[in-house]
Amino acid sequence: MSLKVKDVMSKEIKSLSPDMNAKDALEYLIKSGMSGLPVIDSDDNLVGVFTEKEVLSAIVPSYVKDVGAFVYGEDSKAELKKLVQLEKFKIKDLMRKEFSTIGEESSLTEASKIMLTKSERRIVVVRGRHPVGIITRCDVVKALADKAGIKL
Repeated sequence: MSLKVKDVMSKEIKSLSPDMNAKDALEYLIKSGMSGLPVIDSDDNLVGVFTEKEVLSAIVPSYVKDVGAFVYGEDSKAELKKLVQLEKFKIKDLMRKEFSTIGEESSLTEASKIMLTKSERRIVVVRGRHPVGIITRCDVVKALADKAGIKL
């Protein structure tokens, strides 16, 4: 019997609201020990994903990826200023609107494929547009190890 996403996903979904202040959302991520969370609107629809990567993208100039440290030095005051200004932004302004989802009947192999090919740490499990769970890389690895008889 092959394992399905529903067999290993977490059904408890911590989430953020699209109208939440970005600074408060970052604080929630840090306190909860999560690197990212789904963004769910008042109708329980999945509308985005907000991660540490979106915070970095908001505070570090986009050209850094192309020019690197040669032009952009260490300890930039601009980054710190932008970080403080996060409270002026809503999650809906910074969240990733294109993201992967998976159905609960999908196989762990399919989840693994998405995680590897799209560099996703977590995938929101949906029924239609409504989130019903979250599966992480750790969930997949633990389940596969358990199936192989490796006790972690």
